[in-house]
Amino acid sequence: MHAGARQREHGFMEQQVIYGGHSTVLIQMGNAAILTDPNLSTRIWTIRRQSKPGLTQAQLDTVNLVLISHGHYDHLDLRTVQRLKRDAVVVVPRGLGRYFHRYGFRDVRTLAWWEQTTVHGMRIVAVPAKHFQGRNPLVKSQYQGYVIDGTYQVYFAGDTGWFDGFRDIGSIFRLDLALLPIGAYKPWSAFGHHMTPENCVQAMRELKAKHLIPIHWGAFRLSLEPLDEPVKRLQQSARRAGIGACVTVLEPGQLFPLHTV
Repeated sequence: MHAGARQREHGFMEQQVIYGGHSTVLIQMGNAAILTDPNLSTRIWTIRRQSKPGLTQAQLDTVNLVLISHGHYDHLDLRTVQRLKRDAVVVVPRGLGRYFHRYGFRDVRTLAWWEQTTVHGMRIVAVPAKHFQGRNPLVKSQYQGYVIDGTYQVYFAGDTGWFDGFRDIGSIFRLDLALLPIGAYKPWSAFGHHMTPENCVQAMRELKAKHLIPIHWGAFRLSLEPLDEPVKRLQQSARRAGIGACVTVLEPGQLFPLHTV
C-alpha cells in the first residue's frame, strides 16, 4: 500500500522514515537524523534520474549520522556527500573512509561485519550482505548492511542478493522495520548480486521484521525490467504470502511514522 502521510513543510516529526529515492533514506529517531547511501543527484554518469529526489537541503542540514553500505556510484554519490554538514558522524565499510576524509568529515568510523559503534545514544551494527565491491578497482572495499538499534530496531540492507545471512540477522535482532532493495534484478539476480521482489518477501520472513519498506527502485535504469515492475511484483508477492499489510511503498518525499510498526 502507499503511505498516505506526507512530510511537513517546516520542521520534522520525530521517529519517522522519509524516503529520498533509490537507497537514500532519512531516518529520524531520538536525537539522530540518519542518512543512508546518499544519492540525490540527477544522474549517474550518463544514466539520468527518473524520479525527483525526495529530500531538501534543509533536511540534509539536519543529518548527523551517515551510513554507507558500499562504494558503488548509485550508493555513494560525492556530489550529495558535499552537501552534508562536516560534523556528521560517518560509518563506512573498509576502504571507503578516504572519500569522507577528503571532504573534511571529522568523525569517520570503519566497521567490519558484526562490529558495532555507538552514535547519538544508539547502537549501529554492521551486518553481512551478498554483493560485490566497486568504484575504484585499485582500492579494496567491503559491502554491508546496518542494524540501527535505538528506540526502534531498523535494518538497512544496502545492496544485497539473497543469502542465508538474513536468517542470522533475524535471530539476533527483533526488527521493527526492514529497508530492503527490490530493483535492478534483470539480469543481476541471476548472479546473486541483487534480489527479486519475491526474494525480498522471503527475506522479510527470514528476518522476522514487523514491517517492510522497499528501496533501490524507480530512480535509475540500472537493469532491464520496467521501473514500475519491482513494486508491482513486491505487492503481489506480499499479498500471496499474507503479509500485504506489512509492506509500505513510499514515493520520494513521503514519510512513514515509526510508531505505526
